[in-house]
Amino acid sequence: MRVTKWGECGILCALHLAKRFGQPAVGAAEIAETQGIDLPYTQQILQRLRKGDVIESVRGPKGGYKLLRSPKEITLKDILYAVEGDTFQIICDHSPLHPEIEEPSRCSTRETCSLHGVWQDLRMAIDKLLEERTLEDLMHSETATGLVQLNIHQRTES
Repeated sequence: MRVTKWGECGILCALHLAKRFGQPAVGAAEIAETQGIDLPYTQQILQRLRKGDVIESVRGPKGGYKLLRSPKEITLKDILYAVEGDTFQIICDHSPLHPEIEEPSRCSTRETCSLHGVWQDLRMAIDKLLEERTLEDLMHSETATGLVQLNIHQRTES
């Protein structure tokens, strides 16, 4: 599995929009400033999220970006596929040992390779986990964490 800066920032941008779900569109500059991401990078991420059908762009003086669906309907897998193109690349599929050999036998030992099945199982497990986690889950998790920190802070001052 590889989640790059694209993936992490994509999730942060989508999470910002999830917190503003049902409100007017949000500009890229606001998202960039709030999340601490460079504006040009944020704009590229937003374009990937738009092309991946996670968000929509709204034109006009009050334009910006909005989620296409509610936060409970957008999974982390949706976001990672939009910005990364995948969630887990199987090395022998992505970068085979013998690229000159035609599919499906690029790996000279694929039929007897015990690793390929492991990587496929791992990809399925990761995808399943990412399909089960939504933007709404992240929002609830953030709120719960904030409350816990607030309670700890209040106890310390007493």
